[in-house]
Amino acid sequence: MHSEQKPIYLCRNSKEAYKLSQHFDSKEKVIALHDFINNLFKKHPNIKMSYRVLNGIEEKLLWESSIKQYKKSFFDLSNIENLSETAMQANRLIDQFNIGENTLKSEERSEEHAFFNAWRLLFKKYCSDKNVITFNNLLKISEEHIRNGDISIEYPICFVNFELTTPIEDSFIEACKTQVDIELFKAPQIEPYIESRVFLNEEHESMQIVEWCKTQIENNKKILIVTPQLDQIIDRLTSMLDKTFHPETFTPSLSQEKRIYQFSLNAPLFHLSMVYLNLKLIELAARGTSKINELKNILSHSGWSDDKELCHRYKLINHLERKRRGNLSVKDLIEMSELIEGLNNEIPFLKIHLNHIHASHHEWRTKRSPSGWIKTFEEYLKNIQSSLLAPKDSFEESIYEAWNKTNETISSLDNLMGEISIQEMLDIFQYYLKKTTHQHKHQGNFKIDILGFHETTYENYDATWIMNLNEHHWPTPHQYNPFIPIKIQHDRHINTHEKRHLNASKILDKFTHTSPFVTLSYAKKMGEEEIFPSPTLYDFISSKLLEDINFKFKKDEFNHEFIEYIEDSTSSNIEVQQTVKSGIKLLEAQSICPAWAFYEFRLGARKIEEEDEENLTTRLRGNLFHKTLEQFWTENKSASLVSALNEKELSKKIQVIAHKNISIEKKKYPRILPEFFNIEEIRLISYLEKWIQHELKRGDFEVKETEKNIPIHLGCLNFNIKIDRIDEVNQNNIVIDYKSGATKTLNEWFLNAYGELQMPFYALFASNTPIDAIAIGIINSPKPQWIGIGRDRGLLQGIKDATAIEYQSWDDLIGFWKYRIDEASKSYESGNAAIKFTREKDMAYCQVKPILRLPERILQFEQTKQ
Repeated sequence: MHSEQKPIYLCRNSKEAYKLSQHFDSKEKVIALHDFINNLFKKHPNIKMSYRVLNGIEEKLLWESSIKQYKKSFFDLSNIENLSETAMQANRLIDQFNIGENTLKSEERSEEHAFFNAWRLLFKKYCSDKNVITFNNLLKISEEHIRNGDISIEYPICFVNFELTTPIEDSFIEACKTQVDIELFKAPQIEPYIESRVFLNEEHESMQIVEWCKTQIENNKKILIVTPQLDQIIDRLTSMLDKTFHPETFTPSLSQEKRIYQFSLNAPLFHLSMVYLNLKLIELAARGTSKINELKNILSHSGWSDDKELCHRYKLINHLERKRRGNLSVKDLIEMSELIEGLNNEIPFLKIHLNHIHASHHEWRTKRSPSGWIKTFEEYLKNIQSSLLAPKDSFEESIYEAWNKTNETISSLDNLMGEISIQEMLDIFQYYLKKTTHQHKHQGNFKIDILGFHETTYENYDATWIMNLNEHHWPTPHQYNPFIPIKIQHDRHINTHEKRHLNASKILDKFTHTSPFVTLSYAKKMGEEEIFPSPTLYDFISSKLLEDINFKFKKDEFNHEFIEYIEDSTSSNIEVQQTVKSGIKLLEAQSICPAWAFYEFRLGARKIEEEDEENLTTRLRGNLFHKTLEQFWTENKSASLVSALNEKELSKKIQVIAHKNISIEKKKYPRILPEFFNIEEIRLISYLEKWIQHELKRGDFEVKETEKNIPIHLGCLNFNIKIDRIDEVNQNNIVIDYKSGATKTLNEWFLNAYGELQMPFYALFASNTPIDAIAIGIINSPKPQWIGIGRDRGLLQGIKDATAIEYQSWDDLIGFWKYRIDEASKSYESGNAAIKFTREKDMAYCQVKPILRLPERILQFEQTKQ
């Protein structure tokens, strides 16, 4: 034994080793367990260690390969990432708890178990063929050599943070005891005064903790916050702490300024703006195409090409704005830039770099090794002037170092992966960036440390707050691994309820001894749901429990008698001519709620909507109905022409037109599966055949106009409306509009005193000659029908006349519509922006509800009178 020598401190991983080394002076030797074992083999070169130890990401990639290789699996391989994670975890548990092959085979009860055992055989074969092993296998091999005396240990060992161990770790520690003295590290423990607190909800809990931090820092205390939910609350807590202690960091140029707090949880590289941009630039070259929104983000970023050209790039971005949705290839983007007069002279570097991206798309079609791809990416980013490769300060340098370290790790995969396609490389690259973390380490002492429950601290603090101690957070909810028989998991005590509770209690107890004053807290509600304290907290909850559940926002503490209300419901008048989009929708919104029209149409406040580019949207289906009907009635101008066709000829005409339109949309939306379009084509033909047969029951009619654009001038407002169709029946003009989705009642479409104005507009402005009826054709329905109103109900089967709905005449109804439109137009032009409406349900499609503050409308001068 070597009791007179100083011990080596062994930590579970490099991160813990670094933290402990900062706590000790330089004379103490602190090392991670895997580095310790590697050093043992290096000191005994006579033991041939031909295997390389897999890191966690490499291990997962081999499991993915094993699962894909096994052809008999019924599992959905589109979820291969979660499948491989679960299989890898099962394999680790088998090794950690020394579960033998015979035991696994004898308890095999389901197809999942059988598939996993087959995958495991393939995984072991991969490891053997590529001369790699898992860390658990390295522990087993090391233990055998230590017990046999093939490897000698020179110094006593102090195991750090090994209070909770697995059987394989226990065996390794016992083997080490045969050669040297072993002890478990014990951090100095402080006997604390413990206070328990309960809050209304988790937001209230976080707010009170920040207030507590403020008080402690004012008294020059060093404090610790601990939570089992660190990854869930990190963004919220960061924002609250910055608002309290570092408001200046909300200025972009100061966003990386030093804080007085630090989190133990590092940010994944994938989430850093600079790294994410470069990944998107690589993906753009790999795929040769991108979503419009992503292209706009790439073009507007100063982190590549020549940032002096950035302002000129917005000319190109503005042209992309007109397209709005769908995908665009790099080639099309280059062609678009050439069509903009004089633009290429203003962006010479961007033009060169876009051409380089386009060329790379063609060059990257051949398979390469991971190291080959990394060299290709580096050269590519250099050629398009990525600022990631030219860091300007310490923060950017730290990101560049982390990027390079990731690239070096991926380059080492050559032996495992061989030559792979660009898509396979992108999957691997993205996974590494999500799993590799980065933290810019500012120098100096931090006043606030924030840890997760699986972290370790070697500091002593003045005060500690342990938060989120609810039962659904701690102990962490357990799920059995589906690839290991449940009986085995019970017999080996793998995450049993008793074991989990014991381990969770030990971890909580460890953190309660970090300072003389400790606060434990939990919340009573999550949303509207009642939640309960963690069972590990019961030993601490006593008469000292403080219930702080009177959670009031600051606004509720004001004395309303002294609040001065200011009426602010009118904007400036519109006195000059202006062109507006969606003119009918604008005036509909004005008639329902003037504030809606003001914010959404005058100020342009709208929610950001992502188009679903992989499925047929309702809008796309509706457009197909309209285009097909337009072309059909353009070719067949009257009922008599259509009636002359036999059933087969009519069906053929509809099929040809529908197929043509579907083919055009297929090219516009390459990401939508062709099978979806094929199904939609069958559906479209079926509904249109029923609809046209329904139309022929009307008798004779002539189609005078289809998809007619009409300019509208109302006061200072100029806009266009488009009318689906105008028919003539016995010298009477009928305006027809198609609806392929859900529709409304006659009253909602035509007779409301607010809201819908589309059909009234058509009645007033569709033609220079009087309109005698307006009707909506309900197409997408098992039973086609008409909804409408006119001078004479005999003009179209299913419509009503004005006298049937309490109007003296058709002209009287026209007058009502004219009044409604004029009132809405004048209200908008005068700047009326009051929050007044009759029914909240009429605002279902309002995009600016949060701005309107409808729940608070009673406190406004623009109250609704209900």
